[in-house]
Amino acid sequence: MSERSAASSEPSTTEGPSNMAELDFSPVREKYELREEFSAELEQAAAEASDRFAEGRVDARDLALVTIDPPGSKDLDQAVRIQQGTEAGHAGYTLFYAIADVGAFVAPGSPLDVESRQRGETKYLPDGNVPLYPRILTEQTASLVKGEDRPAVLWQIETNNQGDLTRARVRRATVHVRERLDYPTLQAHYDHGILLPEPIELLSEFGGVREERARERGAIELQLPEQDLVHVDGSWQLRLEPRTQMDAWNAHCSLATGIAAARIMLASGTGLLRTLPAPDESTVRQFRQAARALGVDARDEQSPGEILASLKPDDPKTLALNSAATKLLRGSGHLAFSPDNPPENNGATWHAGVASQYAHATAPIRRLGDRFVSEVALAFGGEWVALDGSAQVTGEVPAEIADALPELPGLLQNSGRVAASVENECINLAEAVALQDAVGQEFDAGLLRAGDGDHHAEVFVYEPPVIAQCRGDVPAGEHVRVRLVEANTATRKVRFEYPA
Repeated sequence: MSERSAASSEPSTTEGPSNMAELDFSPVREKYELREEFSAELEQAAAEASDRFAEGRVDARDLALVTIDPPGSKDLDQAVRIQQGTEAGHAGYTLFYAIADVGAFVAPGSPLDVESRQRGETKYLPDGNVPLYPRILTEQTASLVKGEDRPAVLWQIETNNQGDLTRARVRRATVHVRERLDYPTLQAHYDHGILLPEPIELLSEFGGVREERARERGAIELQLPEQDLVHVDGSWQLRLEPRTQMDAWNAHCSLATGIAAARIMLASGTGLLRTLPAPDESTVRQFRQAARALGVDARDEQSPGEILASLKPDDPKTLALNSAATKLLRGSGHLAFSPDNPPENNGATWHAGVASQYAHATAPIRRLGDRFVSEVALAFGGEWVALDGSAQVTGEVPAEIADALPELPGLLQNSGRVAASVENECINLAEAVALQDAVGQEFDAGLLRAGDGDHHAEVFVYEPPVIAQCRGDVPAGEHVRVRLVEANTATRKVRFEYPA
């Protein structure tokens, strides 16, 4: 789940000085040895790749599906449709979630597969991305492009009226996306009372009930600032955009699919989970103490997720408490398991942020592990599978998929670490360039993380939207003024101080 801003309900943007137009991210590419290009042999293999499972696909082209992505996206992983009621005639909802079938074009052990294991995931930089697969696959052949027939992994997930998952099935299908939608346009339409397109007319209902169930389970969703660097009218801009309702509701479609995939894999005894250990009692107690110190009503019967969800987005206390909540979500990883190597205990399979077992299943164009999750789920989910823990599944994972699973957690952990570092260094460079002529000036800010014996405090500067270290004893939950003392473009480092 992405972290979005709680600091403002409106986008915050700063246009950098003229030298922001000359930002050069090549040093970051060189530092992390990022190779955007593929060999001629791999490009040819991608260009010649055809659907390995063309025979036997379900024809789902009459299913009206739409994609929802950020503007300008070309690697379109998912398409969605939500209906009232279930196939068996019960009350509730049916979620159709079509996932790009990358496995149809990338055979295990093939040169494309070997290269993708080295890359791990798509790395995103402000001036372009370093794709997991050749672009002819990520942006054309495998991408769920509007108006084109495409192979897909089609999930059909049913819930009751309360949004509890009841059963699911997943099959290879041919789909035909009707519309390509984006978050800002959809949110603007919703805010002005314009009906959403028919395939997602129920998105607010479905997303709303799934959000309620998540909070009841104890899910924890942080609302921390997320900076973006965008190119507008020939110049770079640091931008902070709040999470829209459309983001949240569509995310719950993806989360439901990931939960369904995890339950099918656990029932089968083979799979790949995204994990995050539950916080211990001491950590939860410290979070509640931090909330009360900030004057936040934090009753013992409330889960940390419910406490965070009750906060006002524009309150500086929200920023401070969300930052304190990061201690609740430490230790994320991946878990591969099989009948010969089962999970050690139920806690090992848990994802505390989602408050459920969970798998990354919905972005195979961008993440290596999702392709393998799809293959395992397809091996067992062709018929309806109960999602209440009583599932009995039959099937067999292809040997080349099962053999690859133990290697994936380490590959995914490493690639995720590199991707996060690349993103942070690009933002740090932009911050240093934008502020290099402002050393000595003061800015409005709020505390993100308090300092300790080893590290300075970390503050969020509201305008321009900057996150950086800050010397001094910065008070939590208050608007403060901090002074810029360093903006070094060579080291990509920005530092402030809080005058006591």
